[in-house]
Amino acid sequence: MTTIAQANPVRDGFILPDDLSVYIGKKTLVKLILDAIEGLNARAYGSGAPATGSPEFQPALMLTLLTYCYATGVYASTDIELSTQNDQMMRYLCARSDLNLPVLREFRRYSRDRIKECLATVLRRVWELRFCDEDACPMAAASYPGVSFSRWLNMRPTPDFTTEAEQRIVRAVRADSMAMDW
Repeated sequence: MTTIAQANPVRDGFILPDDLSVYIGKKTLVKLILDAIEGLNARAYGSGAPATGSPEFQPALMLTLLTYCYATGVYASTDIELSTQNDQMMRYLCARSDLNLPVLREFRRYSRDRIKECLATVLRRVWELRFCDEDACPMAAASYPGVSFSRWLNMRPTPDFTTEAEQRIVRAVRADSMAMDW
């Protein structure tokens, strides 16, 4: 797998890990992605992403696949291809079709804004589920005298999810660029 240097999200002020499924599970993550895509489609899909030219990979499928990959820390197209062979959820998302790497890169290039918007929405929802819902108790087991997790959370600004989504897309572009240089 292609590996690129990754910043420590906690050190940079962002609490969510590269792989969001660690917090919420793969099925819940896919549901959040589908909800985000539905929200995007409700706003205006007609002016959105062009078709990929491949009948197997329609824009909604490609958007779901790339958002899932970037939300789980899989950035390079070759890593995405490997994941479709080894990860049951990835096979499900691809609808058992063979992945075409040039089509994947082309879709990312022409649909970058839609991917970023969808990914930012998913990042925001995971953040809300993990840290802001009343039912969520992320630090219930770790209670320290004089330290309130909710006070600490409220003192910190909410992360910029759009910037984080853009950074994840940039990682994917860099990973593919590095792979092509070899």
